[in-house]
Amino acid sequence: MSNIITRKIKKKQYLYLEESFKSGKKWVKESIYLGSEKPTQKELLKAFEELKNKCIKKKHIVLVQPLTEFIANETAVELEDASENKEEYFGQLTKTHKEQFAKRERITFITDSNAIEGSSLTYSETENLLEHEKRIRDAKRRNIIITGLNREQQEALNLKVSLDYYDKYLRINEKISERLILQLHYLLLDNISGYEKYQGIYRPVKVYIVGSSHEFPLPHEVPYLMQELVKWHEENEELIHPVELAAKFHTKFTSIHPFADGNGRMARLLMNYILQQKEMPFTNIPLAKREAYMITQAEGNKENYKPFTRFLANEIIEQHLKKLRLLEI
Repeated sequence: MSNIITRKIKKKQYLYLEESFKSGKKWVKESIYLGSEKPTQKELLKAFEELKNKCIKKKHIVLVQPLTEFIANETAVELEDASENKEEYFGQLTKTHKEQFAKRERITFITDSNAIEGSSLTYSETENLLEHEKRIRDAKRRNIIITGLNREQQEALNLKVSLDYYDKYLRINEKISERLILQLHYLLLDNISGYEKYQGIYRPVKVYIVGSSHEFPLPHEVPYLMQELVKWHEENEELIHPVELAAKFHTKFTSIHPFADGNGRMARLLMNYILQQKEMPFTNIPLAKREAYMITQAEGNKENYKPFTRFLANEIIEQHLKKLRLLEI
């Protein structure tokens, strides 16, 4: 794990970026001099690239970026294994089985993500609804009025459409931006009664969570905070481990609560977008772990990002390493 360390030489302090690792039976340290003052993000990134190159020459791959706080080397190795295991497992499937696997993964995500927010739709009900999604979409294009859909069903359809656009953005490696976030949110709230005027815009109203004492930012503060969040992601995406980056972005996003509705679902979408951009697997937050998940978010509101980072890392390892290996046996 690379760290910024301070060395005292003749009573003066100097900063180094250092990586310790085992080479054979010996522990080895490689370091890059940073200077006597705190480096800029650009300087740190350059030093990190130099450090990685030095370590590669000694057959050591640096897995943990220097501004990572909560993911140790051992966890980073497991996360790499989980990512590779998912890729290998998926690669062995036939085209039909790949489509079925991807479909089940998305239905599970849609079901659980909506259920975390209170939806009562089961997996089978969501699956049945999505079977008719293409027909419903085609009817809307022809200006045919669709009746009989309740809010929960509409939310499931909307999340499916949001994921379709998510895939398009991912294929062209679209950067996380306010534009991307607002477009996905517009789709997420489509045809939700009472929320039409809040589609794809930052909230002009105050928001509260029942049972929580946390006070969210005032409406006029939201645009600036979202601008800063996107900037934070851009500045740190190469300096923080992808899983910690995704976890922190998710938690910072929910702490801002930028929208009148759909904040949790948007946070889980964007979390996965960051993971997949960094070649980490798409990961569901299971409904069965809602209580533990909510506790991590309450901690995040106090700027404690460790609980959710650990929670997400454990879910990735559990879902894509341990469970998939059981399927292979």
